[in-house]
Amino acid sequence: MDFIEALKHFSTEFPVLIKVGKYILWMALIFILITILRRLLKKKLHNVDLRYKSQKGIEVFGYIMMLIVTVFFFSGSIKDFGLAIGLLTAGITITLQELILSIAGSFFIVLSKVYKPGDRIEMNGIKGDVIDVDSIYTTMMEIGEWVKSDNYSGRIVKISNAFVFRGPVYNYSQNFPFVWDEITIPIRYQSDIELAKTIVIETATTYLSEYANQAKEE
Repeated sequence: MDFIEALKHFSTEFPVLIKVGKYILWMALIFILITILRRLLKKKLHNVDLRYKSQKGIEVFGYIMMLIVTVFFFSGSIKDFGLAIGLLTAGITITLQELILSIAGSFFIVLSKVYKPGDRIEMNGIKGDVIDVDSIYTTMMEIGEWVKSDNYSGRIVKISNAFVFRGPVYNYSQNFPFVWDEITIPIRYQSDIELAKTIVIETATTYLSEYANQAKEE
């Protein structure tokens, strides 16, 4: 009983600390729940694309839950919920414009299928293969720059999702499994053009046949 009385006395004397403690506890519970759900989806879903989208959906759901809990804890009462939401939205809009635009861009990318992990794109003057699309950034393996042809430069680039609203996004592999490229073959004026064409066609046919056989084996 002494412990209960002491706890009641502490809660009466320090209500702010109790409120903050409850808030931290709720945040921790939401974080643990989201982590468990993500791991469960990772084990149960074998489709890579579906698993990726499900985990991103759970992540967004966690952000929404944290926002709702924060508003309820610090708005004073449920009656002030609408006012608190309005003030919070106004403050966030002014101070976090770039962040909000990035989050909106992530929804736009997923819903409109602008690109997905595995696609080769060019955005904001940077070209590369998409590795990940999170709620704020698009992560790419950069190609080109100081490296000749379409080879990887060795750099990982993170681009804000907000750039999907600020300019064109070029997708090199959407709705097509191959990436167009060009090979320049120098031929002298005195060369036999027909022989050169025959050699190039035979080489390409042999390579494509080997590639098709490897694909069948896999």
